[in-house]
Amino acid sequence: MAISTVASMASLFNLIYEDTLFVAREMNVMTNLVTPYSARGWMDRKIGIYPTMTAVAVAEGVDFAAPTTFTKTLQMTLSPGEVITQAILTDRRVETDPEDARRDCAQEMGNAISTKIDVDIVTDIASFTTDKGAGTGVTATIATFATAVTTLRAASVPNPMYAVLHPYHWHDIWTELGQPAATYVLLGDVANQALKDFFVGDWLNMRWWVCANIAVDATPDAVSGVFNPQALAFDSRKAPTMEPERDASLRAWELNMVAGYAHGVRRQTHGVKMTADATAP
Repeated sequence: MAISTVASMASLFNLIYEDTLFVAREMNVMTNLVTPYSARGWMDRKIGIYPTMTAVAVAEGVDFAAPTTFTKTLQMTLSPGEVITQAILTDRRVETDPEDARRDCAQEMGNAISTKIDVDIVTDIASFTTDKGAGTGVTATIATFATAVTTLRAASVPNPMYAVLHPYHWHDIWTELGQPAATYVLLGDVANQALKDFFVGDWLNMRWWVCANIAVDATPDAVSGVFNPQALAFDSRKAPTMEPERDASLRAWELNMVAGYAHGVRRQTHGVKMTADATAP
């Protein structure tokens, strides 16, 4: 059992203390880009979908008798679960630390839950059936992301559109924007902003986001994505909740933080995955 003792602070003794620098966490991006749900309890959520109706021409005086059966069919099921993070702080550990160890630990536990949620949702991008990325071992390009937007537009997917990229994929796009080419004449302002700020929030008819929580495999490749919020779902059931428990015989506090939620692909036709090389620049 991993217990944080006073010995774990030995290397900090007799130093000038500054504010604790926490482990870097990626800002939670994905929960703001998907279809949100919430409920009390732990029952599965069944999400249905109506059929697409078609209007047809009809002659005067004709009693139209070919109605569409308008009923829901099951599209997906969201099954909620729990995630937890725990730390045990001894009294000596808390009393020796000049900072508020319990507060700092609670903040980091919250960061861990936030990261877990973001990782779970962004991993769903790889479950999209359509892949318009450059391919395994091939550098991401502007053209491939334009193809993804075109594919979704052709499927009548509405605005807004989001592109969520691994940082290495964005670096490839940024590098391409900086290469002078006759075909980039209309990207002048976009390229200038990207080269100046290393980021462009809105262009190619979609919002762009960079997310370090996208995994890189051994190849190394990563799966970014282009999608409408209807493509993915996040179902919150229990907000991150801290519960401290006193262990008197151990002379310590056990801190537990729990959250409950479900996530998954809601509409396959509203998302495109973008597999491409993710070699560090």
